[in-house]
Amino acid sequence: MRIALLGSAALPVPPKGQGGTEWIAFHQAKGLSRKGHEILLFAPKNSLNEGHIKLVEIGLGDLVDGSESQRNFDPSLTESSRKLRLETVYLAKAAQKLIELKDEYDIILNNMRGEAVFLPVAKMLGKPFVNVMHLNIFEELALLFKEFNTSLITISNAQRKNYPDLNYLATVYNGVDMDKFSFNNSPYDYLLMMGSVGRHKNQGSAIKTAKALGKKLILAGKIRDKDYFEELKKDIDGERIKWIGELNFEEKVKLYQEAEAFLFPIKWEEPFGLVMIEAMACGTPVIAFNHGAIPEVVVDGLTGYVIENDSQMIEAVGKIGSISRKACRECVEKNFTVKKMVDNYEKVLLQL
Repeated sequence: MRIALLGSAALPVPPKGQGGTEWIAFHQAKGLSRKGHEILLFAPKNSLNEGHIKLVEIGLGDLVDGSESQRNFDPSLTESSRKLRLETVYLAKAAQKLIELKDEYDIILNNMRGEAVFLPVAKMLGKPFVNVMHLNIFEELALLFKEFNTSLITISNAQRKNYPDLNYLATVYNGVDMDKFSFNNSPYDYLLMMGSVGRHKNQGSAIKTAKALGKKLILAGKIRDKDYFEELKKDIDGERIKWIGELNFEEKVKLYQEAEAFLFPIKWEEPFGLVMIEAMACGTPVIAFNHGAIPEVVVDGLTGYVIENDSQMIEAVGKIGSISRKACRECVEKNFTVKKMVDNYEKVLLQL
């Protein structure tokens, strides 16, 4: 197959630091190219460009790191929609490249948010378009998907709940590279929560749990919601409760490997939760609030605990020693490897 793979408009593929969708796009491109398929990877500068993969540059990967436009952005002095406008610039570039390179690919596999932009372009070009739902579906988007009869791949069955009658091709679970996330059966005595700081991620409950048990907690991830972070700062003392910002890949893996438990007290309908399988691949059990895809990823009582509230999280940490770290690793090996993920993407695309 000749595949136009829309990777990311925000970060390089793979990302320099944390970034879930960008890692999945990286494994898609790498895995499908190794199977002999030709890949046009639409992604920012410094992304993957090797073998059967040809990089189509659509930006600088500056939506997070900061271009000149972003560095000079002050919402109190200019318009509040600057980041959105910058992202649409890159989406427009990707759409234009799809048109210019229309003879170099036969099918489009999209991972970018802002998927609505590409639907009329793909229809105009007469190209099959497959959208991977890394985020949740909402009413207006669902109506547009119906209008275009868009082919969808969900990353969990939970994503389909509110809109069961769309054109779903398959659910393909995210995967991790088991060689990179190696197993450790001798953790240290600390709890870990990794992910962007925001109310929907709910770092506050992780802090409350650690304080109630007198345990050390490490929070890692970029600040998404500055107001929320300001509320949390009173409890972040740098010793028992530490926030260490965004990490590179090696630092991230080491934290996973050595954590006693991974906390995931999310408040939103989580589409998948890549960080959970990264933690479990290293042997670290997960304690997560029961929203969205959580029951599809965490096996309650075997690889961690699926709970409902703060008090249950405190209780679950107290009995985390009964969870086999080996069982966590085995669950990922069985269900959530990169190989299985790529095989499933290939199967769906070939059928289409």
